[in-house]
Amino acid sequence: MVNEERAALAPLWLALRAWAGRRLAVKAFGRTPFRVSLPLRKWAAAMLLPAFASCGVGGYEEGTGENSLLTADFVEAHTDGQCRIDYALTDGGDSLALSPAAAAAWASTPDTLYRALLYYDRADGRAARPRSIAALPVLKVAPTADFAPMKADPVDFESAWVSASGRYLNIGFYIKTGEASDGSARQTVGMACDSVAVAPGGIAVAHLRLYHDQGGVPEYYSSKTYVSVSRRAIAADSVSLTIETYGGTVTRGLRLPPSE
Repeated sequence: MVNEERAALAPLWLALRAWAGRRLAVKAFGRTPFRVSLPLRKWAAAMLLPAFASCGVGGYEEGTGENSLLTADFVEAHTDGQCRIDYALTDGGDSLALSPAAAAAWASTPDTLYRALLYYDRADGRAARPRSIAALPVLKVAPTADFAPMKADPVDFESAWVSASGRYLNIGFYIKTGEASDGSARQTVGMACDSVAVAPGGIAVAHLRLYHDQGGVPEYYSSKTYVSVSRRAIAADSVSLTIETYGGTVTRGLRLPPSE
């Protein structure tokens, strides 16, 4: 499973350019995206190799099979001069030299760091062999008024945590999805800030809410989703995160490290 103690930095608009290898319809406020529309089909990692499998994905082999030793990490994926992903910095602080270098349609700018979810193994015990890599959306925090009307359609919340590096707030949840007759329906997610209040002791608390618009997408099955928010985008010492779920309102409080 993904190590929930990790997170990393990537350019916002680049991280939003593709989801499972498909172009995203990004809604923007001014020139900076703050909401990202999710494709109708179930989210999946953009495949590098056809044999990819892990973390409950079909084809996973228990024991010591070819796919049983995969590791999944949130990373900063670096592109070289030919837009190949040559190394990745994990949320835990490890530097992974990728061999062979990976390629992804969304990684189209040379010498750039992208926020991504990387699956890999170590075939030779040293270099990391990439098996799959997918762009990971990074949400900009925007005032609630910018989302008008504010949508909070339910999701199935799983977890929220601050990365070991302290650079990201990460959220894992499931959205309900399915096939629509016209094929044009899109779900949209974002991060709204209701207010920043000062708690006893002088601690600034950002009250954040997950924006989610079901967008007419049928709710036939669940699809796992991860999003991140940059620590730099939160002007506070801690977060009170509210998410509407099918079981009611969920609120989680998280203390943030000092901003860089």
